[in-house]
Amino acid sequence: MITVAALPTKAPVSGTLARSRWETAGLLAGTAVLYLWNLSINGWANAFYTAAAFSGADNFTAFFFGSSDPANAISVDKPPLALWVMSLSVKLFGLNSWSLLVPQALMGVGTVWLIHRMAAQHLGHRWGLLAGTLMAIMPAATAVFRYNNPDALLTFLMTAAAWATLRAIRTERQRFLALAGALIGAGFLTKQLQVALIVPALLVAVIWLGPGRLGQRIRGAALAAGTALATAGAWLAVLALTPAGSRPFIGGTRSNSFWELTFGYNGLDRLTGLDAQRAEVYEDLGTKTDLPVGPLRFVLPQMAGQILWVLPLAVAGTVLAVVLWRSAQGQLRAFLALNFVWFFCSITVVAYMSGIVHAYYLLPTVPSATCLAAVALKTLIEKRKSIRYRSLLASCLAVTLLLDYIVAMQGVNSFPWFPMFILGTGSLAMAWAILPPLRKLVAPGMALTVCLILMGPALWSGFTAGSAHEGAGLAGGPPVGGHRPDDPADPGMQRQDGPQYAALKFGDFIEPSAIEGLSREPKSVTWPAAVIGSSSAAKYEIAARRSILAVGGFDGTDPSPTLEDFKSRLASGRVGELIVGNVPPATALGVGEAAKILTWVKANYPCRPAGHACVYRFGPPE
Repeated sequence: MITVAALPTKAPVSGTLARSRWETAGLLAGTAVLYLWNLSINGWANAFYTAAAFSGADNFTAFFFGSSDPANAISVDKPPLALWVMSLSVKLFGLNSWSLLVPQALMGVGTVWLIHRMAAQHLGHRWGLLAGTLMAIMPAATAVFRYNNPDALLTFLMTAAAWATLRAIRTERQRFLALAGALIGAGFLTKQLQVALIVPALLVAVIWLGPGRLGQRIRGAALAAGTALATAGAWLAVLALTPAGSRPFIGGTRSNSFWELTFGYNGLDRLTGLDAQRAEVYEDLGTKTDLPVGPLRFVLPQMAGQILWVLPLAVAGTVLAVVLWRSAQGQLRAFLALNFVWFFCSITVVAYMSGIVHAYYLLPTVPSATCLAAVALKTLIEKRKSIRYRSLLASCLAVTLLLDYIVAMQGVNSFPWFPMFILGTGSLAMAWAILPPLRKLVAPGMALTVCLILMGPALWSGFTAGSAHEGAGLAGGPPVGGHRPDDPADPGMQRQDGPQYAALKFGDFIEPSAIEGLSREPKSVTWPAAVIGSSSAAKYEIAARRSILAVGGFDGTDPSPTLEDFKSRLASGRVGELIVGNVPPATALGVGEAAKILTWVKANYPCRPAGHACVYRFGPPE
């Protein structure tokens, strides 16, 4: 019969406990160094969120609703919780790279600690260290936890909700279920429906595997759900009671509705591809990359290097979770089931979603994948006396070798020696795995296996920490095919995507002469300038430290402002000028209100050249 060692019932000796604490501290310290070292290299990172953090630090209404500018014209296309953290940091320490990015790095350290705790409590300390290390060095994690996208907070909240749920099952204290619910509610206020990727896993763990009778378990789940609704509902209630004229337009929508944002732009549109169609970023500009639907997507360049290193063991962990089910005790069953369902839901959504698919979308898959990988490696190594388990371990290492080699070849320009290293290390690890267990080979065999699993993501994460990242297309690891999607200075990327798509992803590069003009605008002008596209407007806002009117929202298609609204703001003297450089694809194609505004301005005001841009200074129409 297959068994898994239960948690020790006696306290370990003081020496062992002290060593475990030092090892855990070393893991967290190493993670902190990886995430904090050279952090300012990312500059303003995603300027779209940086401008909103600056706005929130300057104006409470902008803070509460997540406005793109302090004058509250339009919000970002996400709920504001992640911005609250950054805005408070900016308020305390000023607007700089560190005040923006350190909070996300600390969230990353917290996530690694939670993964270590969950795995160590159910698998043992050394396997907890393995799971935590894998979490820390997965390139998707390193990229996001050194950046200012809301995914850092979302991942931390999802992992904390999993930890709280397992703790509730272990201690039979329902206050931890209430905590898990509050964390899920906070996750909704961070990135809306994406937090739902973990909800089925939590429900399975609580209702099916929680302690007590079925009615008690259902009441616990209801408590968590009620707390989640209360947490998210408090902000939603204020939003609903605030007149539209007293808050910013909700970015990412056509109707100024948060529910449209929830179920449309940040919901089903992300799965069906309507998000890409509305932004006109594919067919008309020839920038579409045909992503195969299904698991083959994960071997493609940029996607592969984010998590592929650990996927074979994670998949093996799902199989072994089923095998171990019978003999596992209740708490271990809950751990296995939660990670099984979480991994299945998150990996399936990323595999089959359409439209715009960024590499960092894989991050919510990483926590469960690392825990399942630890389950697989623990079980296969402890059962090596059986030829069946030796064969399965060797097979896992063979698939890992193959996939690692694929990724290594994609990054061969940065690490030319690495493919051969993978072949050598992987072959020796496979040979050790299939041989009958010999005591003298245990240490070198384990070292080879761990090296095969950890070396690739460690190199890719190290490169990530040493490289600058910018814009919306964040990815970890070295250039693939000659460019990185988050490097606007890469000429290969510029040739492939074109200036309009670059303006959408990175924001247009600002013109110094245009900034000088903004500084001369009197303080009575609400928006010294308007700029098409929120990312481009954000760059001018950060440089000028004043409100810039983002015309058309993130992709230029939001009806904010409409042409009539824009004329009204000009008539009242609230907008000083329109700066037009490279515009988002939809505007370039004449789609949306921003295109109408641009056409009207060109017909009524003269262009003053400012580098690559035109500045239209507003006065009486000619």
